[in-house]
Amino acid sequence: MVSRIGSAAVRFGVGAAAAVATCMGSAVAAGQPGSADTGSGILGDIIGSGSSSGSSGSGSGGSGSAGGGSSDSGSSGSGLPGGGVQQCNNSTKSGGAGVTTTVHQLGVAGPTSFVLAYETYDIPDRIQVFYENAQIHDTGYVGDNANQGTGSAVVTVPAGGATSVTVRVTGPSRTKWEYTVHCPR
Repeated sequence: MVSRIGSAAVRFGVGAAAAVATCMGSAVAAGQPGSADTGSGILGDIIGSGSSSGSSGSGSGGSGSAGGGSSDSGSSGSGLPGGGVQQCNNSTKSGGAGVTTTVHQLGVAGPTSFVLAYETYDIPDRIQVFYENAQIHDTGYVGDNANQGTGSAVVTVPAGGATSVTVRVTGPSRTKWEYTVHCPR
């Protein structure tokens, strides 16, 4: 299991870094202040530098979709457990089935865009992004035994007054996933 996670971490880190560098410009590629974290949560799991925690949260916030949050046991590493409210550039992790809803503070209102980098490993999960209660991105179900769900997408946020987006991840039993909402540039 560790070697599979290790190879996924390498692919995730490189793929996300390339996507962020391409979409966000040279400041990110050069690692300047405000640059995006592209995989430290996965690496924290591999080297054991993280700590386990569980959390429950609510799906409320400036933007947000209906939902009462979720319990997330099994989160680990340097990423934050799903649920509640998080700042952009923080890795969000879960090891559990069901629906996890997390509000991410972007710091700016729309119109803007950000990179959503994700890893759904080998059990398909669906990641949806909402802004002011309207869906603005849907990965569909990604990740299976043949094709791990490593990917990223540039999410376009329309004009609006809210400074946050809500991310909802839906996964079956035995799922493991993580994602990062990178701060807009």
